[in-house]
Parts: sequence; C-alpha cells; structure tokens
Amino acid sequence: MTLREYIASLRKYWFVIVALAALGGLAGYAYAQFQPDLYRSQSSVMVIPARGDNTSELVQGSSYVQNLVQTYAVVATSPTVLEPVIRSLDLQTSPQALAQTISVESPLNTVVLNISVVAREPALAQRIADAVAEELAGAVQDLSPQNADNKPAVRVQTISPAKIAQSPFSPNVRLFVGAGAVIGLLLGVVFAILRRLLATRVVTRADIAAQTDTPLLGELYQAGAGTTLATVVRTAPRGSVTESARNIVANLRFANVDGVTKVILVTSGTSGEGKSSVSVSIAEIMAEQGARVLLIDADLRRASIAELTGLEGAVGLTTVLLRDVSVSEAIQEWQPNLDVLTSGVLPPNPVQLLTSDHLRQLIESVRDEYDYVIIDSAPVLAVSDPLWLASTTDGMVVVTRSRMTKREDLTRTLATLEATREPIIGIILNGAKQVDLGPYYEKTPEKRRRRATSKKVETNA
Repeated sequence: MTLREYIASLRKYWFVIVALAALGGLAGYAYAQFQPDLYRSQSSVMVIPARGDNTSELVQGSSYVQNLVQTYAVVATSPTVLEPVIRSLDLQTSPQALAQTISVESPLNTVVLNISVVAREPALAQRIADAVAEELAGAVQDLSPQNADNKPAVRVQTISPAKIAQSPFSPNVRLFVGAGAVIGLLLGVVFAILRRLLATRVVTRADIAAQTDTPLLGELYQAGAGTTLATVVRTAPRGSVTESARNIVANLRFANVDGVTKVILVTSGTSGEGKSSVSVSIAEIMAEQGARVLLIDADLRRASIAELTGLEGAVGLTTVLLRDVSVSEAIQEWQPNLDVLTSGVLPPNPVQLLTSDHLRQLIESVRDEYDYVIIDSAPVLAVSDPLWLASTTDGMVVVTRSRMTKREDLTRTLATLEATREPIIGIILNGAKQVDLGPYYEKTPEKRRRRATSKKVETNA
C-alpha cells in the first residue's frame, strides 16, 4: 500500500476511528470510577552518625552512614519494623501485605530516607508513615554497633513528620481517560488499515482507480430483487438505475469522439458479474438515443441474451456460422432501432466457431448496417473465447461487480485482455450502491410497488 492509500483508508473509516477513541475514553473513565481512592503520606528521617571528637572521625562517620542508608531502606519494610507498627496501630494485615504499600527512597548523595505510605484513608496513611519512622529509629538503635561509650554509632531522627493528604492521588481520571482514548484511536487506525489490507474485492470506483489506470466508464446501480437491469431500463426510463446506464453510454461516446469504435466486446473476469445484463442495457440506451444497434450473444457456453430479451434462442449466431440460415433471417427485432442476434443452439466446440473466417465476415457485414454492434462474450478468466473475439472488434469493455469482483481477478482480467493488443475502452462497475438522488428520478418498479403498498396500508389504517 502507498501512503496515499493509507490516508484514503483513514479518511474512509474516520468515523470508526473517532468512535473507538471516544469509546476508549469512556471506558477509561468508567474504569477510573471503579478504582478506590488512594492517599499518600510521606515522612522523612535522617541517618545521623554519633558525634566524633575530631574532623577525621566526623568524615569517617559520614561515609559510614552513607554506606548504611540503603541497608536501612530495606530494614524499614522488614518484619522487624512492620510487626510493631501493626501491633501499635491494630492493623488487620500482615507485614508482607503492609510492605506492598510502603516505598522507601533515598535522594542521591544524601543520608535522608523518604518513607511513603499508600492507604485508602488519608489519616491512616499518615499514622503508618509516622509509625514506620518511629519504629525504624528503634530498630536502627538495636542493629547499630556500639561506639567507645557503649552507645549506638548511628541513630535515626525524624526531620519531616507525615501530613494528612488533602486529596487522593489515585485514580488519575485524566490519565485513564487519555490512555483509553489513545488506545481506542490506535485500534481504530489498525482497523482502518487492516480493512484496506484485507479487502480483496472491488466495492467503489476508488478501488478500481487504485488497481488500474484503465478508465472507469461509470457505475450501474443495483436493479433490485425480483427484476433485471434490462427490465428496469425498459420500464423505468426516468429512474436512477436507467440514468446510471445513460451516463455509461455517454462516457462511451466521449471515448469514441472519432466515431471509429463501432463494434464493442463486453466481457468480465468471472461469471455472475452481470456482463449480459450490462450488454442489453447499453444496447437499449444507445437505441433509445436514435442509434441503430445490433446486440450479438457470442457467449456460446452460457448464453442468456435470449432469456433477458424474451426472444427465440434456438436460431442465432451458431446457426448462421453453420450456414443453416442467413444473418438477416437470424436477426430479430426487439425494440425500435435495436436488433438482437441470439446465440442459437450451444455447440460442443465454441472456439472453432469463434475463430472461423465466417464469424469475421459476419461482423464485417453488420458493421456497415448498424451504428453500433454490442457483442456479449464469455468471462475471460473462465475460457479463452473473448481473446479470439477481440481481434474482430474495435474495443473492449470490462464489467465488474461491486462486492463480488476480486481485486486480483480484475488485475488478471485486464492483463489477459491487454495481451491481445486490442484497446480496452474502460471498466463498468455493476451493482454499485445507489445513492439518494432526490426527486429528480423515478423509483424503480420494485420501489414503486413498495411505496404504493405502503400508501394502501396507511389508507386502510
């Protein structure tokens, strides 16, 4: 993925990213509300050597004490100190558990010990901190070696008694909310990137643009359940679906400003992408605009034009190629300006018929009689039929279906067709998600039926 694709993915899923960040912040806030308030109190003591008689003894005593400071920090959280603290304050805990709430630190190059205690009650934290300092002083007297006067060589003196905390230091609501929001934000970014990386199918025109430089001729909206694209184009001339087909035909004409592209091959990568419906729809729109159009069903594997148009399919392209009937006898008029040459009986050897000189002669004969000849062919990745037909046409149109066509299949389809060295006019995205275009377009027949039924129910009610 390029940087541009990463940015596009983040922009596409910005709402998800923001929502996850907000949810993360809310989760952090909720977590903070379930945490108990904790208070911290600190007392400070100083480790002092016994007075020396001269400067040399004072220096030696100071060095001796500095070496003992870390040892006394350990002693402060030992059972020797904490058991008396528990007894004096009547605490319901053990020395090991109490030690988890106490931290003892010594600032660098000092003989000071800062004793910090965390508790759920501010007064309790203050009492424990002072009690630990007091008991540490007694423990140091017992553990310290004696000097010449039979007195402890080291003593501990409190220099800053503990104070009652005015507010809890934990939970830090801002920290939890911020951390939750950041985690949610990162999850949203990861989601957006993974969606892009794991997306294997074409959905929008942006997906096609990211895969190839081949121009997109347009998007065909979904016809709806229970009907076909060709039916909607025929029965709802002012509908949004029909208008999307008109946009494609307009783009086809813009791509053919010189008027040299008359025979157009319509194909797709795999079956089910709607190439036959698209072929019929394009032919209908071209005929509607006054052009004389011939639609040929050259998919001799799974022919469907006869079914889509409701015409006779037994006589058609194959019977003409086998010289059983003439072209004029096989062609059927379907709509004003629109004739159809169905497939005929499906042969066991389609390639032999499609590569015959008779097919080339047939195409050349109808080229001069019609403004446009639309040829519906088999899928490229399934069989080689379109590759043999390519040389008889002026250009090719590739049909893809939203949420069905795989990106890899689109790339392979275009690469296969480009190998024929025949021009690819463009790509059509079939089954695109329909947007609300307002009151300018009629509803599709299915939507009109649902709307009428809804009004009828409201009237009866």
